[in-house]
Amino acid sequence: LIHTDAAKVIPMLRHIALEPANLAAARRAVFVLAQSRNPAAHTTVVDVAKIGPEPVRLVAVRELARFGGAKASEDLLQVYSSGNLPVKQQVIVALGDRAETAALVKIAQSEHDRRIRDGAIIALGRAGGTRQLRVMYRDSPIEARHTIIRGLFSARDEEGLIRIASEEANTELRREVLTRLRLLGTPGAKAYLEKVSK
Repeated sequence: LIHTDAAKVIPMLRHIALEPANLAAARRAVFVLAQSRNPAAHTTVVDVAKIGPEPVRLVAVRELARFGGAKASEDLLQVYSSGNLPVKQQVIVALGDRAETAALVKIAQSEHDRRIRDGAIIALGRAGGTRQLRVMYRDSPIEARHTIIRGLFSARDEEGLIRIASEEANTELRREVLTRLRLLGTPGAKAYLEKVSK
């Protein structure tokens, strides 16, 4: 019916999606809305991600990531700005799954909550944002640098880790990078570790 009578069906699905008494039905309503190409259905999923019951908000974020199209990154950042901790964490996962590196950089650079910021940095590494992580490393405080090293390790960025190991003056950070290079175990990492151990 959503394809043949959207004007009537979308408000009904919205009502179901925002109803906290029946979360299973609410999740199904979000799933149906997310698959529709109707702009009103898409707007409804964004609204549910912002104001719905928390379990349904998390579902709406996941569906936005799957079916949101080119505008999904912008929509997810909108949801992020008004979200609580679980919603923000789900948005970061969704952006990482979509390899939305620019959005993840924005969160990593602006977020004050360390847990969320660290999650964005790790997701950025998994999304292949090695160039962005290398730039961030230079301007970040020590506690953030530890997480960026983990992000580069997640991205298997041998070159970036070797560069940090070569340039980092902080003994603790350098030790961590060398440990990550050992765990990486790539030919380049092994060659570098052999060189510095002599």
